[in-house]
Amino acid sequence: MARILIVTYTGYGNWFSLQLEQEGHSCDIWYCDNYDKYGLVLDGLLAKRPFRTRPDFKKYDLVLFDLTGQPKIAEEVLSLGIPSIGDSDLASQLEDDRMLGIEVMEQCDINVPPYERFDDLSDAKRFVRKTNKRYVFKPDGGQEQDTASTYVSKDAADLLRYFDKLGSLTKGMSFILQEVVQGTEVSTEAWFNGQDFYLINGTLEEKKFMEGGKGPNTGCAGNLVWIYDQTNPPLLFREGLAKLKDFLKQYNYRGMIDLNTIVSDREMYGLEWTPRFGYDASATLYSCLSDCLGDFLGAIASGAQPELSYLNNFAAAIRLSIPPYPSEIEGEHPEGIPIEGIEEDDIPKNCFLYDCCLGDGDSLYSLGVNGFIAVPMQTGSSIQEAWTKTSEKVKKIQIPNMQYRSDIEKTTTERYNILARQGWLR
Repeated sequence: MARILIVTYTGYGNWFSLQLEQEGHSCDIWYCDNYDKYGLVLDGLLAKRPFRTRPDFKKYDLVLFDLTGQPKIAEEVLSLGIPSIGDSDLASQLEDDRMLGIEVMEQCDINVPPYERFDDLSDAKRFVRKTNKRYVFKPDGGQEQDTASTYVSKDAADLLRYFDKLGSLTKGMSFILQEVVQGTEVSTEAWFNGQDFYLINGTLEEKKFMEGGKGPNTGCAGNLVWIYDQTNPPLLFREGLAKLKDFLKQYNYRGMIDLNTIVSDREMYGLEWTPRFGYDASATLYSCLSDCLGDFLGAIASGAQPELSYLNNFAAAIRLSIPPYPSEIEGEHPEGIPIEGIEEDDIPKNCFLYDCCLGDGDSLYSLGVNGFIAVPMQTGSSIQEAWTKTSEKVKKIQIPNMQYRSDIEKTTTERYNILARQGWLR
C-alpha cells in the first residue's frame, strides 16, 4: 500500500483517489489554491476530506499533480527525492508555451504545419491578407485560455473578421497562426519512466459541444481510447512520440506525454503536447486496466519498469453536463440537481465524476461548480462493444436537462477506420 498525495487547484483529480483507495492505497488531496471554489468536489464520496493547508511532502510515497500550472511546487517535491508525476518545469512549459512545443517537435524531427508567431494583431492581419491562407489561431495562454480561444478559421476572410474578438478574448497575449492541414486528428500517448515508453495508447476525441462538430470547444465531449501492442507499436508512434525518447531521457522526464497530430495518407504533423492527465481520456484509459493504477503510476514516477494487465484494449466515453455548461458563469450553475442511474459499482472505475457530491440518502446531486457532471465509460474487445456498453450506461442515467453528444460513436469509429486504412495503426 502506498501513501499518495494528489495536488489540485480545480478538483479534477479527486476522482482518481476513488480508484486508488479501492486498490488499497491511502490517498490525500491538497488544494494548493481555489479551495473555497472547488473544495467540495465529490464531497461525501471521498474517503478523507481534502485539506487546504500545505502538507509535509515527505510523508508520501507518490505525489500526483492533476494539472500542470504548479511547476514550483512540483520541482520542490522532486528536489526532496519524492516520486512525482503530472507537473514540472518542463511539463508546464510544454503545455503553456506554444512556441517551445513547436521547437521541440522540430528539434526531434517531427513535422509541423507552417506557422508564424505574432505579438501584434495588426501585423497578423497584414500577414493573413498577404498570404490569403486558412489558419488556426492558437494563443500562448495555457490550458484554460487554449480551450476558450483557439479558433480554426474557415478561410482568410473569416479569420480577419474575427481577429479583434480573438484579441479581446486573449487579452493581447502573443499567439501563433498555423496553416490548416487536412487530415484526421489523433493523439498518441505513452508513459515514460526516464528511460523508455510504456502503455502506448491512442485517443480520438470530439472537442466541440454540439453534434456535427459545431458549437464551442469543451476540451472533450467524448472519446475513444485504445491500447497498442507494446512489442510492436504502430507507425503513429514511430513517426511521432518515439522520436522524443532522447529528449525525454536528457531531462530524466517521468510521466505521461501525449502528442496531438493530424495525419493524411502520407504525412503526419505535430500540433501540440499534453504532458499531464487528460480529461476525459486518462480516466477512459484507466478503465481498461486491471486494479494496478497506483502501482503503475508509482513505478513510472520512480523510474522502475511497470507491470500492466488489461481488461480490454478499447474504451469509450461520453461527457454528461447540464446548462449553462459549457459557459462558465459564476453563480449560475445549479446545485442540488438530482443525478440518478449511476451505479455504485461504476463510480470508482467506469464513471468519472466531477461537479457532484453525495447528499442525503446517499444520492448524488450537482454541486454547482461548472455543470460538467460525469463521464460514463466502458471497455470492450472491439470498438463496437465498447460503444454499445457505453450507450447502455448513458441511457440509464437521468439528470434534469442532461446534455451530451449522440454522434461520437459514429465520428470516432469513422476516424479510426480511416487511420487503419491509411496504415497508421500498424
